[in-house]
Amino acid sequence: MGHDDQILLDELKSGNQSAYELVFKKYYKMLVAKAYFILEDEMEAEDLVQNLFVTIWQKSHFLSVKTTIKAYLFGAVHNQCMMYIRDKKVSDRRLNAYTDTLAVEEEQQEAEPDYAGQLDLIFNDLPVQRQRVFKLVYMDNKKYKEAAEEMGLSVNSIKTHLKLAVKALRHKLIKVK
Repeated sequence: MGHDDQILLDELKSGNQSAYELVFKKYYKMLVAKAYFILEDEMEAEDLVQNLFVTIWQKSHFLSVKTTIKAYLFGAVHNQCMMYIRDKKVSDRRLNAYTDTLAVEEEQQEAEPDYAGQLDLIFNDLPVQRQRVFKLVYMDNKKYKEAAEEMGLSVNSIKTHLKLAVKALRHKLIKVK
């Protein structure tokens, strides 16, 4: 252990804050360079080293240092970088799984036929009078007599138009499935 590092370590263990500041000033740039070499991201490297120093101070990790401060700090930075990379891989896998799930759901939605659109097309293929009778009786809940009066037709004509409309819709809808 270097003489200066041993003195700094003893000062840290005694709670000397100025020793902590000296360690920070002495090793910060080298530790950021080490982290940058591993992470290849300058901002992440700086954040990681800053967080490491904060944690070391808050939790008094320097009390358990058995090697040189330099070896301890470089080992800690290396470990923090490895944990960051591991966590990032897990996060990336989760994100990829989520986006894959969204893509599958989107494909399923695109693959589902547009029944409402097809029903509109089929309905619009009916003659106008049959469309109107169907709407009055089934959608507007009018009685046969009310629909007949509104359209100026007999009740039997309304029944015939309804029967033919339902038959045509059934026939065309079966083909859609």
